[in-house]
Amino acid sequence: MSDPQAPGAPQRRQTHASAKAGTNCPICGRPTEPATRPFCSKRCADVDLSRWLGGVYRIESPETPAAPGGSDHDEEL
Repeated sequence: MSDPQAPGAPQRRQTHASAKAGTNCPICGRPTEPATRPFCSKRCADVDLSRWLGGVYRIESPETPAAPGGSDHDEEL
C-alpha cells in the first residue's frame, strides 16, 4: 500500500475543482460553479426554487397542521 504523502511520492497540488470533485448539480448533473453552488447555473437554481415553491419538494413532519380558521387552543363555550 503506498502513501501519497510518503517521501519521494509525487506531490499533488489540490485545486479548487479537484477539492470538490464529484459535486454535481442536483438538477442537471453538470459540475457545480462556485458562484451558484450547489448548482451549475442560475437557471438550475431557479428551477430548484420553482420546485420548492410549487410544492414538488416538501419536508415531512410528524406534526398535524392546524385547523383552518381556528386557533391553536381549544375554545371553551
